[in-house]
Amino acid sequence: MQKKMFLFMSLLAFGIMSNSCNKEENEDNDNNSSGSIIEKSVTLNAAGYDKWVYFSFKEGEVVEISDFSNSDDWDIAFHRMDVRVNCGTSGPGSGGTLDLGTVSFGSITEAPETGYALNDSIDIMESSAMPPAYVTVPGDTVLSGKWVTYTHTESGAVYTVNDHVYIVKTADGKYVKIWLKDYYNDEGNGGYPTMKYAYQSDGSRQFN
Repeated sequence: MQKKMFLFMSLLAFGIMSNSCNKEENEDNDNNSSGSIIEKSVTLNAAGYDKWVYFSFKEGEVVEISDFSNSDDWDIAFHRMDVRVNCGTSGPGSGGTLDLGTVSFGSITEAPETGYALNDSIDIMESSAMPPAYVTVPGDTVLSGKWVTYTHTESGAVYTVNDHVYIVKTADGKYVKIWLKDYYNDEGNGGYPTMKYAYQSDGSRQFN
């Protein structure tokens, strides 16, 4: 009888542990690696009007850049709702941007071969003081002012993301699919873009 009870309790404990592990795996499905594909979800603090935040997909993290226009060490950068990618006027890299529209992130299994736009010039607000002051800087015309839109209401500013999926080429010409899915942090403050991305590190256009 004692042996049967011990066996029963052992199986019950194993089942609980297995369910717990499965739950943790399911909850962490935004941060996975499969072969050469690295999939993550990150929230960046880009709320400051006085600086850009630079991100490297190869490193999987924010990087400090002193001279963005001459550096290959970054791929995408944010200044509140403004964006730049390492190409064209923004840097020496082989980057580019392509808007795929409102599609499922998981449905994109291959990056298109052509159609990528190079960075040009964008107008950004450099101060929160009124009246607002704008300056023209190098930036991405596909993403800036489009991935999230601003509406002024009686209760204050409202920022709404467009839920589009984009393909971004990195500084060294590799492919990343990104979904900029939020502009607010957990406290409800704007200027904190949350980016889900899948980075193909082998240089191919495949995401499956």
